[in-house]
Amino acid sequence: MPLTSPRFKNEHALQRIEAGQDILKRGASGRHVHLVQMALVDLGFAMPISTASSDYSPDGVYGFETESVVTQFQRRNPPLAVDGQLGQNTIREIDRKIGGFTHRVRLHFRSLALSDVSFDQMLSSAQTVYAQYGIEVFFASGKSLGLPPDEEARFNVVGQNCTWTMDSGEFAALHALGTPVPTSDVKVFIVNKFQEADVLGCGGHATGKPACAVTHDCSRWDMAHEVGHVLLTSTFSPVHSGSPRNLMFANSSNGPTPLALTEKQLARMRSSPLCRAV
Repeated sequence: MPLTSPRFKNEHALQRIEAGQDILKRGASGRHVHLVQMALVDLGFAMPISTASSDYSPDGVYGFETESVVTQFQRRNPPLAVDGQLGQNTIREIDRKIGGFTHRVRLHFRSLALSDVSFDQMLSSAQTVYAQYGIEVFFASGKSLGLPPDEEARFNVVGQNCTWTMDSGEFAALHALGTPVPTSDVKVFIVNKFQEADVLGCGGHATGKPACAVTHDCSRWDMAHEVGHVLLTSTFSPVHSGSPRNLMFANSSNGPTPLALTEKQLARMRSSPLCRAV
């Protein structure tokens, strides 16, 4: 029976374990190990060694601590074999216990430009990243703004540098465009470009009006990155991760592998009023 949790169902390496074609034990490493570790953390198992890094945490290494925690999980869930290895029955039980989505973020898209990366890929990439941690990215609405020529020309290049709080200026004017949305949701704007040449996205917005923007030539993960800034807010540190495997790494990525979040980033995101329990 294939894994059904949104955390696991798209991870081929874990589906192989469920199918009895593989097993995880001490010495294994990779993003699939990270996802299992994060699920166990969310199920209440402390992993202080594996979560010590601020950049890639849990660390994705099936070491002594992970083996010990898997053993604890097995002991609490008879009749699982207590061997510290992640086999078919153990992954099935973790999948069952972790369940479906626990949180939801509602996004409203407003477009001033067509993105080079297809919109479907941009949205599905964000959904894939957050689903790994039980957060549903929900498409609430989307529309092209269809501005008159003079106003469209005004926003062809957003003439303001990106900062955290923008209660005035061109970003504030941009974010005010289109149909209003609930303040518990996030507006996402797709624009032509910013005056800052190397900037492809901005998560800053006016007070109490959560929004972000990406340029037409942004990478596939950039929209998810900017939504992350909105959820984390300006008080979270570090603002950017030092690991290119992390969604909040400073530089864009178009790679096919879904990016990761740390347990500290997740704790902050889940506490946001924009990330509601379901």
